[in-house]
Amino acid sequence: MRQIHLFNGEKGGVGKSWVCKTAIAFHLRQNLAFAAYDADRTNANVLRAYGDVAGVKPVIFSEADEFDTAANAIFNTAADGTRVLVNLPAQVMPALSAWIDVNDLFEMAEDAQVEWVNWFVSDGEADSIDLFAQVLDQFGDNMRHVFVANYGRTKKWDMLTSDKSLLARMKQMSVKVIRFPKFIGADDRTRIDQLALTFDAALESDAFGRFGRQHVKSFLKLAFAEFDQAGVFDDD
Repeated sequence: MRQIHLFNGEKGGVGKSWVCKTAIAFHLRQNLAFAAYDADRTNANVLRAYGDVAGVKPVIFSEADEFDTAANAIFNTAADGTRVLVNLPAQVMPALSAWIDVNDLFEMAEDAQVEWVNWFVSDGEADSIDLFAQVLDQFGDNMRHVFVANYGRTKKWDMLTSDKSLLARMKQMSVKVIRFPKFIGADDRTRIDQLALTFDAALESDAFGRFGRQHVKSFLKLAFAEFDQAGVFDDD
């Protein structure tokens, strides 16, 4: 599958890395071929957890001249026929947009039959909803868009549901919406991050009791069901 999946959100603390790690776990469980990159230099927890298990590699997005080719491996990997998952840092849009624009990557993607998929992870706050609208402005139909309503952050989505103009635009652009589930057990979730564990490793770890292991199983079941329902990872 010649696809580049960008796990975005632009603001920090919305759960981008957690969603990306769950997507990696989904691919491992389904035996789907993929490559993964972690562009978060401040907190590369996707790399720490899945670097050895899934071959996650670090990558840099920067407007600095010395890094102008640093992200090219992402596109080359997809163009060579492998689906790519990329964990993006907060406030990456200027550097990401510059990389795409300077290299005419949307034109290159059309020639190489590479599809872009933007997963926008949101916490439901007004600034997050505004940033999503800006991403739609920036990338438009050059990407498929998935709006990830992170219920692990909030159950209140009034800022989205009250924005009739944005909802109409999302419908017109066929934006997929995922209700990403909350991980029950805040201490267990924190422990997974602190120990840099994969989800499968957490299921085998003595650091988790029977309730903690069940929470992992239940979370993955719900999250994977959302991925299946959206159909974005369908291998056809």
